[in-house]
Amino acid sequence: MFLTALLCLSFAPPAAQGGREVHLLQDRLLNSSQSAESRVLALEELSMCTQSLSLEAIRAAEGIARGEWKVDYARCLARCGPEALPFLHKLLNQSNTLVKAEAVYGIVMQDVEKGEMFAMKYLRDARKSVETQVAALRALGDRGSMLAKPEALRRLGTAQGALLLEALDFLKKNPMQEDVRYLVEVLENHDGRPAAEASALLQGITGYRVGDDPRTWRFFMVKHQAAGTPFRREGGADEKDVSTISYMGIPIMGNRVIFVLDASGSMGSPLAERTGETRGERAVQELVALLPKLPKDGQFNIIFFESSVSKFSSSMVSRSDKNVARAIQWLESRRFHGGTNLFEGLADAFDFENVEEIILLSDGEPSVGEVQDPDRIRAWVQRWNRWRKIRLSTIALSAPRLARSFVAKLAEENGGVCRDIR
Repeated sequence: MFLTALLCLSFAPPAAQGGREVHLLQDRLLNSSQSAESRVLALEELSMCTQSLSLEAIRAAEGIARGEWKVDYARCLARCGPEALPFLHKLLNQSNTLVKAEAVYGIVMQDVEKGEMFAMKYLRDARKSVETQVAALRALGDRGSMLAKPEALRRLGTAQGALLLEALDFLKKNPMQEDVRYLVEVLENHDGRPAAEASALLQGITGYRVGDDPRTWRFFMVKHQAAGTPFRREGGADEKDVSTISYMGIPIMGNRVIFVLDASGSMGSPLAERTGETRGERAVQELVALLPKLPKDGQFNIIFFESSVSKFSSSMVSRSDKNVARAIQWLESRRFHGGTNLFEGLADAFDFENVEEIILLSDGEPSVGEVQDPDRIRAWVQRWNRWRKIRLSTIALSAPRLARSFVAKLAEENGGVCRDIR
């Protein structure tokens, strides 16, 4: 093989996970002599950890938490125990949908007596935002509520987009035979990523490898029901999963996908095991070959980032022959130069609506742009995506260890997979 492709390794979580580090960060919030910037960055880092937090310390940040940091403030409040409930309820009056979603999650998690009913109020009110409904369903699951499973199954038949994907994610934790008929209905009513996720669940539950054709799944389901046998088939040792299209080894599960590709000067360097080809040439050639294979009813876009960012289109485009030809011409004219403004490349990708999947390729750490620290970029992606459920997969192409660590964490935290290509 010319290229060695490996799954990216898992790396240690950020420093804020340690008890001592959390204590120091909370002390910084309480220290009013610290600059506002230093304190909101402490709040940002605390939002990425999972430990319980001091209500006094987090409340000290209320006056400086503006804009995106208001989301971090709400997320941290949700880990301050039941004493934070009055402040979480107050945040429900905020106009920022992401702040409201964090507040809903915190209320459901912290209110032992009324949290479940609060979640049900949001889930059964169609006027509530999708983000707050996703937060309500996730909180039911995270607190181990008996209502979580029936509510997840109900969403399989009524929801779409992020809420449907959240319900499917809940079923992944403990898939059962009783889920099969609901998953077949998802295949019958949806395409793109929900169908791909439902198909993968069905394959895991039943052992059948029949793709995402709902008629075939229903045929086998009815056959087993008539025979009174479990819908289960043990595959042979040489049986393979149903193939799907992929980019650089990353399976594509969505119908609406954005490719975010590094176009910095280092992408003009030769590949380690194929010296006659550069990293950039490899990335472009793989995408040129893939575009005509995308679903005919799908949509796509391409973003290149170097010191600045270039987009193929200002909106998602259909996978028509004309658009594919235009995209290929645009790709093949690409020149590689400048730094690595990875933050802005991702920011532009998350600005698009109704995206199911983002695939990021980079060969190094961020070196230019508004945000260059990898952990801070992860925090921004968490704000953008925690309740949107966009699948973010990553490719480390001949990247150094720290860059591989960074993109591996991005994929792990956003429902994707990472490939390390040397």
